Amino acid sequence: MDMSEPYATTVAAVAPVVWAIGTVEVHQVMKRVWAVRDERDRLAAECLGNIAVVDDEAGLTQARRGWTSVGRQDRRALPSVLLYMAWTCLGITMVICTINALSWLAESGGPGEISGADPATARFCLLAIAAGLVFITLLPVVAATIEALRSLRRARGKRREFATREAEAVSRIAARRSAESAMPSASSPSP
Repeated sequence: MDMSEPYATTVAAVAPVVWAIGTVEVHQVMKRVWAVRDERDRLAAECLGNIAVVDDEAGLTQARRGWTSVGRQDRRALPSVLLYMAWTCLGITMVICTINALSWLAESGGPGEISGADPATARFCLLAIAAGLVFITLLPVVAATIEALRSLRRARGKRREFATREAEAVSRIAARRSAESAMPSASSPSP
């Protein structure tokens, strides 16, 4: 297949449309990821509050069960994150397609010069459009990546905090048990 003027013009017109639709879809996907993240953070805070006041085995079991729902939230976000990554790759591909088509149309001796157009103007348009597409493609990718890393850091911190509070709860329960076993019961004879 050879590059032709109609083909390059079509690619230069269609690729940004596909890119724009992908960008809207990426935003919707990220909204779902953020909703899952917010729910995970809410559940984690609730579980951390619950385990801080645990004083028996049943409460500890319930707190641990609640914490597993926090892990399920992370797994719930995985398909959306994978879809986000796929759309990001497609968006970058569309930017490259647009830049290639515009480069071909703008090259010296290409169809623009044959028609008498100034090649410098074509190159300027190519650079402006390429810079714009790259910027508006990479900015959300960088922002989402930074937010994802922060979210992972917060989740890791909450897991450590839960483990610490869980250990404290186990210590409280063990101390309570040993205190109860050390107390003389009402049925034992007093000396």
